[in-house]
Amino acid sequence: MSALDSSERDLHFQTTGEMENRCQQLERQVAKQRADWELGAREWKRLQRYQQELADWLVDNAANDDGRLIKSQINAALGGEDFIPCSFTFSAKGRKYHMELVSTVYEIQEM
Repeated sequence: MSALDSSERDLHFQTTGEMENRCQQLERQVAKQRADWELGAREWKRLQRYQQELADWLVDNAANDDGRLIKSQINAALGGEDFIPCSFTFSAKGRKYHMELVSTVYEIQEM
């Protein structure tokens, strides 16, 4: 075995080791991104369910049984919520509605 063969083999093993390390790093990054994506997807679905529940409640309180609006504004008392959908559309009772948050009410008390 010549010195050239040995140095080529050493370089090959070094390069292979570096590539394996890089692959492992990338696999860890992909796994973390997938976990983050799955967490985000679950949160997005939760927020969509919340928006649908809110829309159902708003339509129930603003429309008659036929779905025709009898009130144009409803105080949903969303002051303590982390997420408040500001503008969205929703279908219920055979009609399509557009919901728009038009005001926010704060209660102020002197301490």
